[in-house]
Amino acid sequence: MRIFKPILLLSIILLISSCGLTNMANKYDTVKYTVTPPVLQTHGGEIEVKIDGNFPEKYFAKKATVELIPVLIYNDNQSETAFEKIILQGEEATGGDKTIFFNSGGSFSYQSIVPYKKDMQNARLELRAVGKMADPTGEIKEQVLGPINIANGTLATPTRIINEEEVADNNHNYEKETILKEQATIYFLVNQSNIRTTEKSDDDILKLKEFAKNGYKTHSIEIMSYASPEGSVERNDKVSDKRMKSTVKYTRHLLNKLNVEGASNSELYTETSIGEDWVGFESIIQKSEIKDKRKISNLLNTIEDVEKREEQLRDMTEIYDAVKDDILPQLRKATIIIRAYEPKKTDEEINKLSLENPTELDLEEILYSTSLTNSEEEKIKILKSAIELHDDWRIFNNLSALYIKRNELNEAEKYLNKATKVSRGIKNDILINNGIIHARKGNLNKAKELFDQANASELNFALLDIRLGNYDKAARYFKNKNSYNAVLAKMLNGNNDVKCDEKTADCYYLNAISHARSGNENLTIKSLKKAIELNPEYKRDAKIDLEFVNFRNSETFNNTIN
Repeated sequence: MRIFKPILLLSIILLISSCGLTNMANKYDTVKYTVTPPVLQTHGGEIEVKIDGNFPEKYFAKKATVELIPVLIYNDNQSETAFEKIILQGEEATGGDKTIFFNSGGSFSYQSIVPYKKDMQNARLELRAVGKMADPTGEIKEQVLGPINIANGTLATPTRIINEEEVADNNHNYEKETILKEQATIYFLVNQSNIRTTEKSDDDILKLKEFAKNGYKTHSIEIMSYASPEGSVERNDKVSDKRMKSTVKYTRHLLNKLNVEGASNSELYTETSIGEDWVGFESIIQKSEIKDKRKISNLLNTIEDVEKREEQLRDMTEIYDAVKDDILPQLRKATIIIRAYEPKKTDEEINKLSLENPTELDLEEILYSTSLTNSEEEKIKILKSAIELHDDWRIFNNLSALYIKRNELNEAEKYLNKATKVSRGIKNDILINNGIIHARKGNLNKAKELFDQANASELNFALLDIRLGNYDKAARYFKNKNSYNAVLAKMLNGNNDVKCDEKTADCYYLNAISHARSGNENLTIKSLKKAIELNPEYKRDAKIDLEFVNFRNSETFNNTIN
């Protein structure tokens, strides 16, 4: 009979071991779980789950472990996303994250996150539990304890952002009005104001004549006369005035001879007699090879009386000869500046050529032409034709911006990658548009990095703050606004008194959510009806939106959404 005792003992131990897990499975309904908040919510592109569990006395087998895995089930039970698991252990087991005692029972707290997907709005949270315990032979026995459903659906209002980021595509650098200019300088002999023949044939005057021959419409004619700072101020002022008169007379004669438009129109002329040119004097000194520049500069900056300044300058005999011979002659002058309007194509001409014959336009005109049409298709056509003519990063970047506006992010990313490849160096436009793409795809930290690097607009940062769950920051930016995204930011920051003032389906639906949070069924249904009238798809949204869970037994509510 003794030979059977070890076998009998082993059988009893195995039975007890098995009974431990079976007992836990049979009494699993005595374990209590609490999910906070009771309805899952998405913030910052994630769903966070917080679970508190409590095990009763004499429940948790001493040698057992329990593996708990919350699993989000969605897409008509076709898709699953598991949260991080937690392992609980009995007082004589190992390998767990928390110990639960047999006699007294115990509790645990758990917290984990998963990335949010749109389909998760209509989801349920299932908690799966598997008990494990080793038998005396070392073999691990398992017993399924769950699963149980602990939460239903996800509150997804924070994802209802309207994509209104400011794309970066204003980079054409085209000027609708360009002022061209040419200038000539006439030099005079000391104390003289007559214009010498040699000056009239100087290279400056020749260039001025060539410019005038273009026949452009005159913008303005400016003449400035100067005197070198030698002798009395009064005498130099008179010399400067005489130089002005002789230069104006010569300029009028020259421009009339060249048939320049407006040559006789006094309103186009600006005449300025400067007198002693101390500013020009100091500038030439600094650029020259003359000795003791610092001493001269100190003299100019410390002596305000110009006649005393000139007297001390003459006393600097070791350098004054160089000043007299090399510097002062450059200050006895008058300057003629002619400004004219560069001929431009009309907007109508540019728009037509951009669509029919873009080879007749330069790159800046082509880029500018996209601002002359409201048709996205025409804009895309223009830029795609420009690819054949110019290898410029702005073409690809602006195409990307158009696809961002359409929310066609893969196409936008394709062109932005080409812009990056063609560009030389970092371009803020590319960084900003790349940041928008990452923000909309849920890569929020990358989007922030790109926005920071490019110093993106406050609006772009505010919308990113909503996506990140930084509702207080977003609400501060939208402080004085009641647009859709402004109201969304304020609502998410806890203010349900604000209402969207735009008469759109989106705004009416957002207002319905705001009224629902305040418990006002009449105003909720009134706003919801307006939203559905403008966009019938909001019927489907309202059916699964947990913002309206308290009204699901209301006949009026159900009549509105069915």
